Amino acid sequence: MRNKQEWFDQKVEAVSKEIMTEVQLSADIIARIDEILKEKDMTQRDLARKLGKSDAVVSRWTTGFPNLTLRSIAEISCALGVPLIQVVK
Repeated sequence: MRNKQEWFDQKVEAVSKEIMTEVQLSADIIARIDEILKEKDMTQRDLARKLGKSDAVVSRWTTGFPNLTLRSIAEISCALGVPLIQVVK
């Protein structure tokens, strides 16, 4: 039997470039939310209250790989007062 690392590496190689890019973008957005919360001395609960969402929703957004919509990203950006993403012109 192959070792677990070889098996894992083979599975990762089989993932499409588009999926890998999506996962990386999602991770970057989650990291950005966390960074802004720390800069503003806010908690996930504070963000949930500003958004009118449950703590569980915000927790799911920040502890996994959520499929955030542009609307959700815009809402979070407005609640934090800082853009989460910027499009390069």
